[in-house]
Amino acid sequence: MSTNEEIIRELYAVAEGASLNLERFVALFAEDGYFLDMSSGQKWTGAEVRQPLEGLASTFPDFHRELLKVYSAADGVIIVELRLQGTHAGDFPIPGGVLRATGKRFDVPCCDVFVMEGGKVKAFHCYNMRSVWLEQLGAGKG
Repeated sequence: MSTNEEIIRELYAVAEGASLNLERFVALFAEDGYFLDMSSGQKWTGAEVRQPLEGLASTFPDFHRELLKVYSAADGVIIVELRLQGTHAGDFPIPGGVLRATGKRFDVPCCDVFVMEGGKVKAFHCYNMRSVWLEQLGAGKG
């Protein structure tokens, strides 16, 4: 059986723009597992967890997560420090409308917190720096 850290590393691998595998991404979650984007408050549960990745893949086809540090706790909590990187190549929904493709690269700090249960992701909280992201894309503070 894989360790919780190995499962999370696989989750990131299948979420890469170049090797996106949405079916596998969903399979790594518990049936009632969820993905919560803390910067927007949006939450996806069960098979819905694929939706934010679908959107990111169409907007940022080269989306990459550079894992900086992975912390594993004995209680099934995994914390990942990372950077979100890519090129803005499609429409990006933002508060108040849509930001059309700018062709700009972004490199945004992020911290993800996972709760694991029975070898599956029960909770995924993504703390990305949305204001930095929007500023790098030319949309100002968001």
